[in-house]
Amino acid sequence: MSAFLGPIHFWLYNKVKIQNDIVENILSSIADDNLKNKLKEKYGDEELKPLDEVIDVTNIHGWLQQRVSLVENKLAFTVTEILNNNSEKFEELKDIFRASGAEVSTLNSNSSLEEAYKAFNDSLLDGMPCDHANTLVSQENDEIIWKRNVCVHQDYWDANNGDISNYYLLRDELIKGLLSETNIKYEKVDDITSKISK
Repeated sequence: MSAFLGPIHFWLYNKVKIQNDIVENILSSIADDNLKNKLKEKYGDEELKPLDEVIDVTNIHGWLQQRVSLVENKLAFTVTEILNNNSEKFEELKDIFRASGAEVSTLNSNSSLEEAYKAFNDSLLDGMPCDHANTLVSQENDEIIWKRNVCVHQDYWDANNGDISNYYLLRDELIKGLLSETNIKYEKVDDITSKISK
């Protein structure tokens, strides 16, 4: 990895920040002080400053991987702790994810399927670019289909004694939020395949 920052590094860091903001939204909406303290003790509460102010330019890839791992662990821990204490909070979590998607979305009623698919890739944290977590299956005028090659989230949920299916249900709500101002339909074809259509 060369020691300079390129657009891909800012792109990835922005996705880290989006997921971190979701955690912060959960904490401010439905978490108690006990959970906030447990999360801080386990994973710290580092502020996400502008990338060029904080990154270790001698180890760009490693530094970014650490931030990805940290925010993945924070989300898995927070959601799992909340649901372990009160499974009925799941509906509130879904609302937070949907609202978070709507908040970061730049899509509108004129957005194309290609723009929507790009918005997912610009917003959803799927590991490092080299992980190739998703693959485009087909792209037509009226539908785009893609599939998950590998689950880059499972290890974090396992490490926090969480259920990975909760992550994917909440992720679907984030996608619905991203699409909330469009006329684009989103559906899961199966466990690893998704589709958007008009």
